[in-house]
Amino acid sequence: MRNITKLYAAYKAGYLGNNILDTYFALVANMILEKRLTVIEDTAIASEIQERYQVELPLPFIRQILGVGVKNNCFVEDHGKYSVAIEELSQYGFSETDFNQRWEQLVRSFEVYCKEKEIDYSSVSISEFVLDILDETDDVIFTNDATEDKQSTPPMEYAWYSFVRDEAEAQTDLYGFIAAISASNITRQALFFDGEAKADYSDLHVYLDSPIIFALLGMDDVSRTDAYKKLISDMLRAKCNVHVLDHNFQEVDGIIARAAGWANSTGYDLRKANNAARFFHDSQMSDDEITEFCESIEAKLNDLGITVKGTSYDIFQDKFQEDENCLFDMVKARYLEHGYGLSQDKEESIRIDVRSIIMVYRERQGQTATRLQNAKHIMLTSNNAIANVSKKYESNRSIQAGHIPACISADLFGAILWLNSPIQMQEYQKQKLLADCYAFLKPNKVLLEKYIQSLDEARAADKIDEKTFLFLRTHKVVLDSLMDITQGDYARFNSNTYLEVYDDIQSKAQKRYRDEAASHEQTRKELEDVKARAIKESSEKDQAIQKLVERVQSLEDAQQRSAERAFEKKVNIWGWVSTLIIAGIPYVVLIVGIEIAKTKLTDISWKSAYGIAGAVIATAIVGLLFTKTKKLCFQKVRQYLKNRYKNDDQN
Repeated sequence: MRNITKLYAAYKAGYLGNNILDTYFALVANMILEKRLTVIEDTAIASEIQERYQVELPLPFIRQILGVGVKNNCFVEDHGKYSVAIEELSQYGFSETDFNQRWEQLVRSFEVYCKEKEIDYSSVSISEFVLDILDETDDVIFTNDATEDKQSTPPMEYAWYSFVRDEAEAQTDLYGFIAAISASNITRQALFFDGEAKADYSDLHVYLDSPIIFALLGMDDVSRTDAYKKLISDMLRAKCNVHVLDHNFQEVDGIIARAAGWANSTGYDLRKANNAARFFHDSQMSDDEITEFCESIEAKLNDLGITVKGTSYDIFQDKFQEDENCLFDMVKARYLEHGYGLSQDKEESIRIDVRSIIMVYRERQGQTATRLQNAKHIMLTSNNAIANVSKKYESNRSIQAGHIPACISADLFGAILWLNSPIQMQEYQKQKLLADCYAFLKPNKVLLEKYIQSLDEARAADKIDEKTFLFLRTHKVVLDSLMDITQGDYARFNSNTYLEVYDDIQSKAQKRYRDEAASHEQTRKELEDVKARAIKESSEKDQAIQKLVERVQSLEDAQQRSAERAFEKKVNIWGWVSTLIIAGIPYVVLIVGIEIAKTKLTDISWKSAYGIAGAVIATAIVGLLFTKTKKLCFQKVRQYLKNRYKNDDQN
């Protein structure tokens, strides 16, 4: 059960997205329900957690947890004692089954990985090792080239960081679980620092150390760059004033200028290349592009919302001067404690970081604070050793506990910003953890020295040509292959290791080519399938459209016929009306008159014959006139109605 609090809190807070206080409240709820307690005290809860899980939680934090219970109507506080509402509290218990299953999966997966890599783990407990290395991650040094200065890389450490890297690159759920565990301690520390998330830090001035600046300029693993850019963006959103001290800027500017001078030269050497030199060399910038980059460093920082702050440094004149030598010795001891060697350049870098801490104390002018937003000035570092030493130094100089040190880790500051946004914290941690794994998997300088020496000897003996020599001496893929071949273990290195590295690079290139070819073929098939589906869908659409067109045409034809019938009906009605008015009445009168005249011509005579013949002719003429008049009436009516409909349509 060692550190199960940390692990479960990580699972709940980071993996499921709950607020971490709610997570610990669930833990406390389980304890109370198990013991069937009706009245509790903060000190008793702290002791119970200490006894059960070997984790010491400060009383202010315990009270925050109990405050969650009060808010949820599970507790009623009375002078430091809390009455328990069992029925309400029972809703907040949890089962450890899911977590335990995920933890067992992590342990089993890492054990299988060690077997595949032929790593001997017979003398250690995998579960204990993972717990230990997760704890160590909270305190380990990850800054610039520090990992390259480490004297050795134990095989199990190599296996772990390689395992985590592979899980990250495969984007497995297990990696999310690892990231959540890694973030849990830093999240708990954030609560101890501030207690609650703030939205406004407009009075806080934040100073960034050099490695963070290098990362923001793109001179680090892309995961770390993205992580820090997100952090800075959210800091500015919280109204932080973000700076880089002038001596830190000068350090960055000087390192970049020196790196620019030889990154593209034939003298480029993996052993001597720092992150800046690798950035210029690997990006294949031209000399003009490098010059332009160097001249625009401050502008690039300004674009990110970061300003350079000028300082005045005189160790003998400032009354707020702190013990610089003491700080330096403490940091140096921390490095040596973790097995890191210190080159002259590294010592100089540490002194610059120490000076930054001193300048923060000067800016504070003797003021102290127990809340971050009241600290006024603080330095952020990517180096946990610097942050931990700063915390220890502050505790040594202050009678009261809980004061905000001059320097904290960037991760801790991010955790404070994202106390109520655990998903953001986990995404940040995923990026950082991957970058840290890549940093740990770099060969140290001793191993690089051996490697370059073996290359020089091979070239002198004409075992490799100049082209291969330059490739193996300068290309960025060499570092990964060298670690994969040796696993960071000197015992695996021999005079032919460079050949194994070359073969490994070729093998990976061929595999990548095959994978890309397979991916291309798969893409081609998918495109053909898409094209076939598109053709089929197009044909089906064309058919559907044709049917629709035909149906529309049919409807239009029917509508047209109906309109024509209605029109003819109107023409017929109005034609007859006008005919009857114009010709019908006269026609009837004339016919009647003729008929009457004919009745009077009853005798047989020429006069009667002429009369009857005249009547017949008159009848025929009248009938013809009627027909003509009818035709004319219908024509006029038809024309009138057409003109009327036409005018209506136009209007």
